[in-house]
Amino acid sequence: MKTHHPFIRVKKAGLFLVVCLLAGIAGNAQNKLDVSLIPDSLKKDANAVIRNSSRVYNRLSVDKYTLEVNYTVTVLNSRGIHAAELAVYYDRNSSVSSIKENIYDAKGNLLKAIKRKDFNDYASNSSYTLYSDNRVIHYKPSNNNYPYTVEYSYTVDHKSTVGFGNWLPHDWFGISTEKAELIVKTPATLELRYKELNHPFIFEKKEQDNVIRYSWSASHLKAIAYEPSMSDYLDIFPVVVLSPAEISYEGTSGNFNSWKNYGDWVYGLINKRDELSTASLDEIKLLTDPISDQKEKVKTLYKYMQQKTRYVNISLGIGGFQPAPATEVHAKGYGDCKALSNYMRALLKGIGVESYYTEIGNGPSRKIKFPEFASANQTNHIILCVPVEQDTIWLECTNQNYPFGYIGTGNSDRYALLVTEQGGKLVRTPVYGTDKNTRTSQLKVDLQENGSALFELNSGFRNSLYSDVFPLIYLSKEDQKKELLKSLSGGGLQIADFLVQDTSTGEAAADLYVKGQIGSYAVTGGTRLFVEPNLLFPHSFPSQIRKNRKQNLYEAVGYVYNDTLSLNIPKELEIEFLPKDAEISSSYGSYKISYRKVTDSSILVNRVITINKGNFSPAEFEQINTFLNGVGRQDKEKIVLSVKKT
Repeated sequence: MKTHHPFIRVKKAGLFLVVCLLAGIAGNAQNKLDVSLIPDSLKKDANAVIRNSSRVYNRLSVDKYTLEVNYTVTVLNSRGIHAAELAVYYDRNSSVSSIKENIYDAKGNLLKAIKRKDFNDYASNSSYTLYSDNRVIHYKPSNNNYPYTVEYSYTVDHKSTVGFGNWLPHDWFGISTEKAELIVKTPATLELRYKELNHPFIFEKKEQDNVIRYSWSASHLKAIAYEPSMSDYLDIFPVVVLSPAEISYEGTSGNFNSWKNYGDWVYGLINKRDELSTASLDEIKLLTDPISDQKEKVKTLYKYMQQKTRYVNISLGIGGFQPAPATEVHAKGYGDCKALSNYMRALLKGIGVESYYTEIGNGPSRKIKFPEFASANQTNHIILCVPVEQDTIWLECTNQNYPFGYIGTGNSDRYALLVTEQGGKLVRTPVYGTDKNTRTSQLKVDLQENGSALFELNSGFRNSLYSDVFPLIYLSKEDQKKELLKSLSGGGLQIADFLVQDTSTGEAAADLYVKGQIGSYAVTGGTRLFVEPNLLFPHSFPSQIRKNRKQNLYEAVGYVYNDTLSLNIPKELEIEFLPKDAEISSSYGSYKISYRKVTDSSILVNRVITINKGNFSPAEFEQINTFLNGVGRQDKEKIVLSVKKT
C-alpha cells in the first residue's frame, strides 16, 4: 500500500486553500456587479440602475478646482442606453487629465476595457454656433446584450470658477440608484453655498487643516417614471444645488452671496460695451427724431435691430459671459443673446432711452427659482427691459421675427435680474393671463348629402397661443400647407386655399384662414346623418389622467379656446335632434357648449374651453378626470339630421 509524505499532503492542502481563497476573491470582485444583486424594488420603473456614484469637487484656490467622477451603472434595457453614455465636456479653461471605462456582462465579468484612444474627442457646437471652445470626450457602448454594466471614471481640472453643476443622484427619469455621494472640499476661506431639495440627504461638514469637507449621500432611490405635463425637475428629483460665493473667471472676480453682488460682476462685464460710432448714432437719430412718442421710438429701433442682425451663438472663454461690443455687432450684423441685447441697449442709449441688460432662465427647466440663492446655473439667457412712461417694455432680441414686446412663454412669469450700475435687482417678467391667451375661431361648414363638407375656417391666436401658429408664419407656402394638413383634424381633409399672417399690434397675434373640403364630416345611417361637431383643432390638454400617475399635473400657462361652428345643411335634410347645452367645471378648467337652431337649414354651435394654469396634485385627479371624461363625452355628442319626408 502506497503512503503519502505528510509534507506533500500539507502542501497540497495549502495550495487547495489558496486556490479557493483566490477564486473567492475573484468571484466577490465580479459578483458585486452581478445584476442579480440589484434589489427588485430598484428595478421597478427602471431602465438603468446606478450601482455607485461618486462626485468629488476639490477646490484648490479661488480660480482652480478639480472634479473627480466615479460612476457604475447597469443598463437593463434599450431605453436605458443613455445612462451608460459618457460625455465629458471641457474648454480652454479646463482639461481632462484622466479618463477610463470598463464594460461588464450581467454576471460582472469584464467584457471590454476602453482606453483613452477609444474615446471620441470633438467640438461640442450647435449648428447656430459661430465661435466656441467647447469640446466633449464621448463614448457610447455598442453592447446590445442586456443587461450589462458600465464603470467609468474621469478627472477634469479647472482653472476658472463661476459655478458648480446641480447634483442629481438619480441622474434622470427611469433611473434608480443604489448608492450616490457628493463631496466638496474647499479652503475654509472660500465659502460654499448650497441648497438641498426633495430628499433627506445624509449630510456631513468637517473642517481639518483649514479645509472644509462637505458631503451628501443618498441610497436606495427608486426610479421616477416620466409622465407628461410634469413640473420642473427641481420640484421632483432629489437635488443639491451648489454655488461658490467667491468666483474668478479669466481675470475677473466677483461675489455671488447675493443677486445684487452677482449683478455687480455682470455689470463689470458689460460696462462701456454699449458705445456706438458717431455715424451709427446719426443714422438712428435720423430714424427716431421725427417720432414724438417714446414707445414708438423704442419700437422703431427694435425693428431696426431685428432687420439688421441675426442670431449666432458665441461661447468662447469670457465671451460665454461677456457680450461683444455694440460697435462690433453693428458692423458685422450678428451676435448671441448677450451681444444683441447689449446692442439694442446701445441703440436706445443713443437716443437717450435707458434700458437694462437682463439675465434670465429661459425655458421650462431653467429659471431663477430661488430668489434668496444667487447662482450662475439658474440663468442661461439675456433679454432687455425698457422702462418707459407708465409702462415697461420687454424685448427678446434673439428672434428676428418676434412681435415688439413679446418675449414668449419661455421668458414669461418668472424672476429676471436687471443688471444696473448699482448691482443686480430681481424683478418679475410679464404674465400672460389665462383670459388673454386665446384661440378664437369661426368655422363655416356646408354639409353635403353624402356626409362630406366644404369648410372655411378663420382663427385668431393671441399671446401665449400665438406660439402655436408662429412657426408657420415664416415657412414656405408648401411647408405651411404640409403642417396644416398634419395639425388639423378631419377625415379626408383637403386644403384649397389658406393664409397665415402675423397681425400683432399691441399684443402678439396671428390669424389663420383655411378653405377646403372634408371627406367624412358626418356619418350616414339609412335616412339619417349623424354629425359630431368637428372644430378641426385637436385639444392640447390630456383626454384623461392615468389612474396610477404619481406626479403632479402641471400647466405652465392657462388659455381659452372659443370656437364657433356655423353648420349649413342641404335642403333635402331636416334637423331631427340637437344635443342639450352643457357646462362642466373643475379646478383644472371649465367647458361650456351650446347648440342653437338658427334656421331650418342652419345650426350654430359655440364651445368655450378654459384650462387653468396650475400644479395639480394627485388628490385632484379624480375630479379632473370627471371633468376630462365629461369633455370627451360632450365633444362626441351628435347632431341628428334626417331626410325630409315627401
